[in-house]
Amino acid sequence: MWRYKSPIGNIYIKRLPDGRYGMVYDGTVWESCDTPQAEADNVYMQITGCSEWDMCDTSKVIVPADLSEWEKI
Repeated sequence: MWRYKSPIGNIYIKRLPDGRYGMVYDGTVWESCDTPQAEADNVYMQITGCSEWDMCDTSKVIVPADLSEWEKI
């Protein structure tokens, strides 16, 4: 599991029971991808389906562009 301490709170990428990787925010899985990097890309591009994140102004923060920049927990 990986964590990004975003302006809206912790966002996680975790492996789901079906083997895919999901973006989890506030206890909800918003979407899933085949790889954790693909999920990290969607978070970076703000195309997750979670409007609170997708509409967040990230112009003054650094959003990790690669999974290696997330905290592995």
